Amino acid sequence: MKLYMKEKLQKTDKKVWIMGGLFLVLIIIIIFGGAYLYNKFFYKRSYEEVETIMLEASKNYLSKNPEKFPQNINDSISISASSLVNAGEMKTIENYLKKEDNSCSGEVKVTNINNDYRYAVFLECGDQKQTVKFTDYINNNVQIVNSGNGLYNLNNELVYRGDNVDNYITFSGKKYRIVKIVGEHTVIIYTEKTENEIWDDRYNIEQDESSGINDYSVSRIREYLDDLYQGTTLIAEEDKLLVAAHDIGIGRRNTKDTDKTGYLENSVTLNNQYIGLLQMNDYLNASLDVNCTTSISPSCANYNYLSKYKYNWWTMTASNANSYRVFRIGGSSEAITASANSSGSVRAVLYLTKDAIYVSGDGTEENPYIVK
Repeated sequence: MKLYMKEKLQKTDKKVWIMGGLFLVLIIIIIFGGAYLYNKFFYKRSYEEVETIMLEASKNYLSKNPEKFPQNINDSISISASSLVNAGEMKTIENYLKKEDNSCSGEVKVTNINNDYRYAVFLECGDQKQTVKFTDYINNNVQIVNSGNGLYNLNNELVYRGDNVDNYITFSGKKYRIVKIVGEHTVIIYTEKTENEIWDDRYNIEQDESSGINDYSVSRIREYLDDLYQGTTLIAEEDKLLVAAHDIGIGRRNTKDTDKTGYLENSVTLNNQYIGLLQMNDYLNASLDVNCTTSISPSCANYNYLSKYKYNWWTMTASNANSYRVFRIGGSSEAITASANSSGSVRAVLYLTKDAIYVSGDGTEENPYIVK
Protein backbone atom coordinates (compact mmCIF):
# COMPACT_ATOMS: atom_id res chain seq x y z
CA MET A 1 0.00 0.00 0.00
CA LYS A 2 2.77 2.36 0.90
CA LEU A 3 4.58 1.52 -2.32
CA TYR A 4 1.42 2.20 -4.30
CA MET A 5 0.93 5.63 -2.71
CA LYS A 6 4.55 6.52 -3.29
CA GLU A 7 4.30 5.69 -7.01
CA LYS A 8 1.07 7.65 -7.26
CA LEU A 9 2.65 10.70 -5.66
CA GLN A 10 5.63 10.48 -8.00
CA LYS A 11 3.29 10.34 -11.02
CA THR A 12 1.35 13.31 -9.68
CA ASP A 13 4.55 15.34 -9.15
CA LYS A 14 5.65 14.48 -12.66
CA LYS A 15 2.34 15.68 -14.08
CA VAL A 16 2.62 18.89 -12.08
CA TRP A 17 6.10 19.52 -13.40
CA ILE A 18 4.98 18.82 -16.95
CA MET A 19 1.95 21.07 -16.60
CA GLY A 20 4.08 23.76 -14.99
CA GLY A 21 6.60 23.54 -17.80
CA LEU A 22 3.90 23.72 -20.45
CA PHE A 23 2.36 26.70 -18.68
CA LEU A 24 5.74 28.45 -18.56
CA VAL A 25 6.29 27.81 -22.25
CA LEU A 26 2.82 29.17 -22.96
CA ILE A 27 3.58 32.33 -20.95
CA ILE A 28 6.85 32.83 -22.87
CA ILE A 29 5.05 32.36 -26.19
CA ILE A 30 2.39 34.87 -25.17
CA ILE A 31 4.97 37.44 -24.01
CA PHE A 32 7.24 37.18 -27.03
CA GLY A 33 4.39 36.72 -29.46
CA GLY A 34 2.60 39.71 -28.01
CA ALA A 35 5.77 41.77 -28.15
CA TYR A 36 6.27 40.75 -31.78
CA LEU A 37 2.70 41.61 -32.72
CA TYR A 38 2.85 44.91 -30.85
CA ASN A 39 6.14 45.78 -32.47
CA LYS A 40 4.87 44.83 -35.91
CA PHE A 41 1.42 46.37 -35.82
CA PHE A 42 1.21 48.94 -33.05
CA TYR A 43 4.64 50.24 -31.90
CA LYS A 44 5.39 53.65 -33.34
CA ARG A 45 9.09 54.44 -33.57
CA SER A 46 10.50 57.90 -32.96
CA TYR A 47 11.96 59.94 -35.80
CA GLU A 48 15.40 59.38 -34.27
CA GLU A 49 14.86 55.62 -34.40
CA VAL A 50 13.79 55.85 -38.04
CA GLU A 51 16.93 57.87 -38.82
CA THR A 52 19.04 55.15 -37.20
CA ILE A 53 17.23 52.50 -39.25
CA MET A 54 17.91 54.45 -42.46
CA LEU A 55 21.55 54.95 -41.49
CA GLU A 56 22.16 51.27 -40.87
CA ALA A 57 20.22 50.32 -43.99
CA SER A 58 22.39 52.59 -46.15
CA LYS A 59 25.58 51.13 -44.64
CA ASN A 60 24.35 47.61 -45.38
CA TYR A 61 23.35 48.66 -48.89
CA LEU A 62 26.76 50.13 -49.70
CA SER A 63 28.60 47.18 -48.16
CA LYS A 64 26.87 45.07 -50.81
CA ASN A 65 27.39 47.67 -53.55
CA PRO A 66 30.84 49.19 -52.82
CA GLU A 67 31.14 50.55 -56.36
CA LYS A 68 28.49 53.11 -55.44
CA PHE A 69 30.64 54.83 -52.79
CA PRO A 70 31.63 58.41 -53.81
CA GLN A 71 35.18 58.10 -55.07
CA ASN A 72 36.57 61.64 -54.91
CA ILE A 73 37.08 63.93 -51.91
CA ASN A 74 33.91 65.99 -51.20
CA ASP A 75 31.86 64.00 -53.70
CA SER A 76 28.55 62.71 -52.39
CA ILE A 77 25.72 60.41 -53.37
CA SER A 78 22.11 60.26 -52.20
CA ILE A 79 20.32 57.01 -51.41
CA SER A 80 16.57 57.44 -51.19
CA ALA A 81 14.48 55.59 -48.64
CA SER A 82 12.55 54.01 -51.51
CA SER A 83 15.80 52.59 -52.93
CA LEU A 84 16.62 51.07 -49.55
CA VAL A 85 13.10 49.58 -49.39
CA ASN A 86 13.42 48.14 -52.90
CA ALA A 87 16.81 46.66 -51.97
CA GLY A 88 15.21 44.92 -48.98
CA GLU A 89 17.29 46.84 -46.43
CA MET A 90 14.35 48.42 -44.61
CA LYS A 91 10.57 48.74 -44.62
CA THR A 92 8.79 51.89 -45.69
CA ILE A 93 9.10 54.87 -43.35
CA GLU A 94 5.34 54.84 -42.80
CA ASN A 95 5.59 51.24 -41.63
CA TYR A 96 7.81 52.33 -38.74
CA LEU A 97 5.81 55.43 -37.90
CA LYS A 98 2.45 53.62 -38.08
CA LYS A 99 -0.38 56.17 -38.00
CA GLU A 100 1.73 59.15 -39.07
CA ASP A 101 -0.64 61.86 -40.29
CA ASN A 102 1.82 63.11 -42.89
CA SER A 103 3.41 61.15 -45.68
CA CYS A 104 7.16 60.88 -45.25
CA SER A 105 10.17 60.82 -47.52
CA GLY A 106 13.85 60.53 -46.77
CA GLU A 107 17.32 60.02 -48.09
CA VAL A 108 20.83 59.35 -46.84
CA LYS A 109 23.61 61.53 -48.22
CA VAL A 110 27.00 59.87 -48.20
CA THR A 111 30.01 62.17 -48.60
CA ASN A 112 33.66 61.31 -49.11
CA ILE A 113 35.53 63.09 -46.31
CA ASN A 114 39.26 62.44 -46.54
CA ASN A 115 38.50 58.96 -47.93
CA ASP A 116 36.23 58.17 -45.02
CA TYR A 117 32.47 58.42 -45.35
CA ARG A 118 29.97 60.67 -43.65
CA TYR A 119 26.34 59.50 -43.55
CA ALA A 120 23.77 62.27 -43.14
CA VAL A 121 20.13 61.24 -42.83
CA PHE A 122 17.46 63.62 -44.10
CA LEU A 123 13.88 62.89 -43.10
CA GLU A 124 10.80 64.88 -44.03
CA CYS A 125 7.34 64.26 -42.62
CA GLY A 126 5.32 67.36 -43.34
CA ASP A 127 5.19 69.85 -40.50
CA GLN A 128 6.10 67.22 -37.92
CA LYS A 129 9.69 66.54 -38.94
CA GLN A 130 12.06 68.14 -41.41
CA THR A 131 15.83 67.70 -41.42
CA VAL A 132 17.47 70.94 -42.61
CA LYS A 133 20.97 71.57 -43.90
CA PHE A 134 22.66 74.26 -41.84
CA THR A 135 23.32 76.53 -44.82
CA ASP A 136 19.67 76.23 -45.83
CA TYR A 137 18.65 77.15 -42.31
CA ILE A 138 20.79 80.30 -42.44
CA ASN A 139 19.46 81.22 -45.89
CA ASN A 140 15.86 80.80 -44.78
CA ASN A 141 16.03 82.24 -41.27
CA VAL A 142 18.71 84.94 -41.15
CA GLN A 143 17.88 88.21 -42.85
CA ILE A 144 20.38 89.64 -45.32
CA VAL A 145 21.12 93.27 -44.41
CA ASN A 146 22.60 96.23 -46.26
CA SER A 147 23.62 98.27 -43.24
CA GLY A 148 24.49 97.74 -39.60
CA ASN A 149 25.50 94.51 -37.91
CA GLY A 150 24.53 91.29 -39.60
CA LEU A 151 24.83 89.01 -42.59
CA TYR A 152 25.71 90.60 -45.95
CA ASN A 153 25.71 89.34 -49.50
CA LEU A 154 29.25 90.32 -50.43
CA ASN A 155 31.48 89.10 -53.28
CA ASN A 156 29.05 86.22 -53.96
CA GLU A 157 29.43 85.06 -50.37
CA LEU A 158 27.31 85.49 -47.25
CA VAL A 159 29.58 87.42 -44.88
CA TYR A 160 29.05 88.35 -41.23
CA ARG A 161 30.00 91.98 -40.59
CA GLY A 162 29.97 94.28 -37.58
CA ASP A 163 30.93 94.15 -33.92
CA ASN A 164 27.72 92.64 -32.55
CA VAL A 165 26.65 89.74 -34.74
CA ASP A 166 24.94 86.50 -33.83
CA ASN A 167 27.39 84.16 -35.52
CA TYR A 168 28.45 81.89 -32.66
CA ILE A 169 28.58 78.18 -33.34
CA THR A 170 29.63 75.23 -31.21
CA PHE A 171 31.68 72.59 -32.97
CA SER A 172 33.30 69.56 -31.35
CA GLY A 173 32.62 71.04 -27.93
CA LYS A 174 34.37 74.35 -28.67
CA LYS A 175 33.14 77.80 -29.56
CA TYR A 176 33.69 79.32 -33.01
CA ARG A 177 32.41 82.29 -34.99
CA ILE A 178 30.95 81.93 -38.48
CA VAL A 179 32.99 84.10 -40.84
CA LYS A 180 31.03 83.46 -44.01
CA ILE A 181 29.15 80.93 -46.08
CA VAL A 182 30.76 80.00 -49.37
CA GLY A 183 28.34 78.06 -51.56
CA GLU A 184 27.18 75.23 -49.30
CA HIS A 185 30.15 75.40 -46.93
CA THR A 186 30.19 77.28 -43.62
CA VAL A 187 33.55 78.88 -42.76
CA ILE A 188 34.24 79.09 -39.01
CA ILE A 189 37.10 80.51 -36.91
CA TYR A 190 38.13 79.35 -33.45
CA THR A 191 37.45 81.94 -30.76
CA GLU A 192 39.79 80.83 -28.00
CA LYS A 193 43.40 81.80 -27.44
CA THR A 194 45.90 79.02 -28.14
CA GLU A 195 49.53 78.75 -27.20
CA ASN A 196 51.69 81.22 -29.10
CA GLU A 197 53.40 79.81 -32.15
CA ILE A 198 55.89 81.19 -34.65
CA TRP A 199 54.70 81.47 -38.23
CA ASP A 200 58.07 80.30 -39.58
CA ASP A 201 61.69 80.29 -38.39
CA ARG A 202 63.63 78.97 -41.36
CA TYR A 203 66.83 80.59 -42.53
CA ASN A 204 66.08 83.48 -44.89
CA ILE A 205 68.81 84.19 -47.41
CA GLU A 206 67.49 87.71 -47.97
CA GLN A 207 67.97 88.54 -44.31
CA ASP A 208 70.93 86.23 -43.72
CA GLU A 209 69.28 84.99 -40.56
CA SER A 210 66.51 82.70 -39.36
CA SER A 211 63.82 85.32 -39.75
CA GLY A 212 61.52 82.83 -41.48
CA ILE A 213 60.14 82.45 -45.00
CA ASN A 214 56.64 83.80 -45.56
CA ASP A 215 55.46 80.99 -47.84
CA TYR A 216 52.56 79.26 -46.08
CA SER A 217 52.95 76.07 -48.10
CA VAL A 218 56.34 75.33 -46.46
CA SER A 219 55.80 77.15 -43.17
CA ARG A 220 56.07 75.93 -39.61
CA ILE A 221 52.57 77.23 -38.95
CA ARG A 222 51.18 74.90 -41.60
CA GLU A 223 52.96 71.97 -39.95
CA TYR A 224 51.51 73.02 -36.60
CA LEU A 225 47.98 73.26 -38.03
CA ASP A 226 48.24 69.89 -39.77
CA ASP A 227 49.33 68.30 -36.49
CA LEU A 228 46.45 70.07 -34.75
CA TYR A 229 43.99 68.60 -37.24
CA GLN A 230 45.48 65.11 -37.02
CA GLY A 231 45.24 65.15 -33.22
CA THR A 232 42.15 65.32 -31.06
CA THR A 233 42.75 68.34 -28.82
CA LEU A 234 40.86 70.65 -31.20
CA ILE A 235 38.59 68.28 -33.10
CA ALA A 236 37.37 64.94 -31.79
CA GLU A 237 37.99 62.10 -34.22
CA GLU A 238 34.29 61.51 -34.92
CA ASP A 239 33.74 65.21 -35.64
CA LYS A 240 36.33 65.29 -38.43
CA LEU A 241 33.64 63.89 -40.72
CA LEU A 242 32.06 67.36 -40.49
CA VAL A 243 35.18 69.10 -41.83
CA ALA A 244 35.41 69.50 -45.59
CA ALA A 245 38.50 69.72 -47.74
CA HIS A 246 38.81 73.12 -49.41
CA ASP A 247 41.23 75.30 -51.34
CA ILE A 248 42.91 77.98 -49.25
CA GLY A 249 44.22 81.27 -50.60
CA ILE A 250 47.89 81.84 -49.80
CA GLY A 251 48.51 84.75 -52.16
CA ARG A 252 50.33 87.81 -50.80
CA ARG A 253 49.30 91.44 -50.54
CA ASN A 254 50.83 94.83 -49.79
CA THR A 255 50.00 97.13 -46.90
CA LYS A 256 48.75 99.66 -49.46
CA ASP A 257 46.47 97.27 -51.35
CA THR A 258 42.79 98.18 -51.09
CA ASP A 259 41.27 95.04 -52.64
CA LYS A 260 38.84 93.21 -50.32
CA THR A 261 37.40 90.69 -52.77
CA GLY A 262 39.99 87.99 -52.06
CA TYR A 263 41.47 88.36 -55.55
CA LEU A 264 44.98 88.89 -54.13
CA GLU A 265 44.78 86.17 -51.49
CA ASN A 266 43.26 83.65 -53.91
CA SER A 267 45.75 84.35 -56.69
CA VAL A 268 47.71 81.41 -55.24
CA THR A 269 45.89 78.46 -53.72
CA LEU A 270 46.72 75.32 -51.82
CA ASN A 271 44.25 72.58 -52.68
CA ASN A 272 42.37 70.09 -50.51
CA GLN A 273 43.27 71.44 -47.08
CA TYR A 274 41.27 70.64 -43.94
CA ILE A 275 42.50 73.44 -41.72
CA GLY A 276 44.01 76.89 -42.16
CA LEU A 277 44.07 80.48 -40.91
CA LEU A 278 42.01 83.53 -41.78
CA GLN A 279 42.76 85.35 -45.02
CA MET A 280 43.43 89.05 -44.62
CA ASN A 281 40.52 90.07 -46.85
CA ASP A 282 38.11 88.29 -44.50
CA TYR A 283 39.34 90.42 -41.60
CA LEU A 284 38.84 93.60 -43.65
CA ASN A 285 35.36 92.59 -44.79
CA ALA A 286 34.22 92.00 -41.20
CA SER A 287 34.62 95.72 -40.43
CA LEU A 288 31.79 98.17 -41.13
CA ASP A 289 34.03 101.24 -40.94
CA VAL A 290 34.17 103.03 -44.30
CA ASN A 291 37.72 104.11 -43.44
CA CYS A 292 38.88 100.51 -43.45
CA THR A 293 40.58 100.80 -46.82
CA THR A 294 43.91 98.96 -46.53
CA SER A 295 45.26 96.02 -44.58
CA ILE A 296 46.79 98.22 -41.89
CA SER A 297 44.10 100.90 -41.64
CA PRO A 298 43.54 101.39 -37.89
CA SER A 299 39.84 101.88 -38.62
CA CYS A 300 39.53 98.21 -39.61
CA ALA A 301 39.41 97.39 -35.90
CA ASN A 302 36.18 99.39 -35.61
CA TYR A 303 32.77 97.65 -35.78
CA ASN A 304 34.56 94.35 -36.28
CA TYR A 305 33.82 91.25 -34.18
CA LEU A 306 37.19 89.80 -35.22
CA SER A 307 39.03 92.59 -33.43
CA LYS A 308 37.64 91.78 -29.96
CA TYR A 309 40.66 89.77 -28.87
CA LYS A 310 43.41 91.43 -26.87
CA TYR A 311 46.23 89.22 -28.07
CA ASN A 312 48.22 88.77 -31.28
CA TRP A 313 46.94 86.22 -33.76
CA TRP A 314 48.20 85.16 -37.14
CA THR A 315 46.51 85.39 -40.52
CA MET A 316 47.45 83.21 -43.47
CA THR A 317 48.38 86.18 -45.64
CA ALA A 318 51.98 87.23 -46.18
CA SER A 319 53.42 90.56 -47.27
CA ASN A 320 54.57 90.83 -50.88
CA ALA A 321 57.08 93.56 -49.96
CA ASN A 322 59.62 91.02 -48.73
CA SER A 323 60.07 87.32 -48.01
CA TYR A 324 59.80 87.24 -44.23
CA ARG A 325 56.85 89.33 -42.97
CA VAL A 326 53.28 88.15 -42.41
CA PHE A 327 50.04 89.95 -41.53
CA ARG A 328 49.13 89.58 -37.90
CA ILE A 329 46.23 91.06 -35.97
CA GLY A 330 47.85 92.87 -33.05
CA GLY A 331 46.87 93.02 -29.41
CA SER A 332 45.66 96.54 -30.15
CA SER A 333 43.33 94.86 -32.68
CA GLU A 334 45.08 96.57 -35.59
CA ALA A 335 46.69 94.58 -38.36
CA ILE A 336 50.44 94.83 -38.80
CA THR A 337 53.11 92.95 -40.70
CA ALA A 338 55.26 91.01 -38.28
CA SER A 339 58.41 89.01 -38.77
CA ALA A 340 57.52 85.38 -39.45
CA ASN A 341 59.79 84.23 -36.63
CA SER A 342 57.85 86.20 -34.02
CA SER A 343 54.98 84.62 -32.12
CA GLY A 344 51.22 84.86 -32.27
CA SER A 345 48.16 82.89 -31.31
CA VAL A 346 46.67 80.39 -33.75
CA ARG A 347 42.97 80.71 -34.56
CA ALA A 348 42.13 77.74 -36.72
CA VAL A 349 39.73 78.16 -39.65
CA LEU A 350 37.62 75.22 -40.83
CA TYR A 351 35.07 74.60 -43.58
CA LEU A 352 32.07 72.57 -42.46
CA THR A 353 30.83 69.95 -44.88
CA LYS A 354 27.99 70.94 -47.20
CA ASP A 355 25.54 68.49 -45.60
CA ALA A 356 26.04 69.70 -42.02
CA ILE A 357 22.63 69.49 -40.35
CA TYR A 358 21.09 72.21 -38.20
CA VAL A 359 20.26 70.95 -34.69
CA SER A 360 19.50 74.01 -32.57
CA GLY A 361 20.54 77.52 -31.54
CA ASP A 362 20.09 81.09 -32.75
CA GLY A 363 23.73 82.13 -33.10
CA THR A 364 23.90 84.20 -29.92
CA GLU A 365 26.77 83.70 -27.51
CA GLU A 366 24.32 82.25 -24.97
CA ASN A 367 22.64 79.97 -27.50
CA PRO A 368 25.13 79.20 -30.26
CA TYR A 369 24.23 77.18 -33.32
CA ILE A 370 24.77 73.45 -33.02
CA VAL A 371 25.23 71.20 -36.03
CA LYS A 372 25.72 67.51 -36.58
